[in-house]
Amino acid sequence: MSDLKKLIELVEKHRIERDQKQFHKPKDLAISLSLEAAEVLEHFQWKSNEQIQDYVNRKGRNRG
Repeated sequence: MSDLKKLIELVEKHRIERDQKQFHKPKDLAISLSLEAAEVLEHFQWKSNEQIQDYVNRKGRNRG
């Protein structure tokens, strides 16, 4: 079984155990995805490309 299939099964199991299927309608998922993406974009909003690249380079060096 592929890693992706395992991950999908874990997510579905998590959803079933918490009775969350009722909230997983296409419209609601699309709205939630958009909101989460906006939160990520906030980190880039007022920074230059150079500032972002510097941050990415520093974080990449600290990975272990």
